Amino acid sequence: MSKTRRLSGIAVGALTAALVLTGCSGDGDAGGGQEGSTGAVSPAALKNCGQVFGERNVEALRTDLGGTLQPHDRSLTEMKERMIAEAQLWDPATDKLSRTTFRPCQIEGRVDGKEAWVNATVGWSTYDVTFVTDGKHARDFREVAKGVYLDLREGVDGNPLIMPCTVPGTRAGQGQELPLQVSVADTDRTDRSVSTDQLLKTLAENTRELLGCAEKVTVPEKLLPR
Repeated sequence: MSKTRRLSGIAVGALTAALVLTGCSGDGDAGGGQEGSTGAVSPAALKNCGQVFGERNVEALRTDLGGTLQPHDRSLTEMKERMIAEAQLWDPATDKLSRTTFRPCQIEGRVDGKEAWVNATVGWSTYDVTFVTDGKHARDFREVAKGVYLDLREGVDGNPLIMPCTVPGTRAGQGQELPLQVSVADTDRTDRSVSTDQLLKTLAENTRELLGCAEKVTVPEKLLPR
């Protein structure tokens, strides 16, 4: 794939990310994930977060965030359908795919009087596997396990984890040239009953299972730079 097309894809991905909260993730009831005056938490939101991060990890986050957890509803079914549809539309000859960024679980709370949150981000990467392994850009990535690459540059969504994920009905090379990317933003959470590494690992594994990725990869326990 040419450098020009790859950098063009990155620009498109950045624009898409800026528009992500305008309706790409199937919010449903706009207030469904917020705690009401009774302190009730949406069961659908908790279920989604449990499917993304694991139920035990979500309970740990509830403890860390002072019992004021406010997960937001996100439709995992819609995320799966739209991601598979995007992969099936991908054409290696042009790579004009407008990648969508999904946020399947956003958890907010308060710690010591300040807002704290944990956000999961999922989508098809603007980087292909060759980009993260060869050439001058490879220094920005680390292979943490066979076929699993960590972006060492931390952004607003955390450190992206990139890995092949071939889904049915796609063109040859999709898994390598349109890999899966997941990340976790973990902001101002002082207590750590569950580590950011564990949240990122679980997010990667559960997303791969949801999409039915053909490749078998092992996501390690330790991921993030120390």
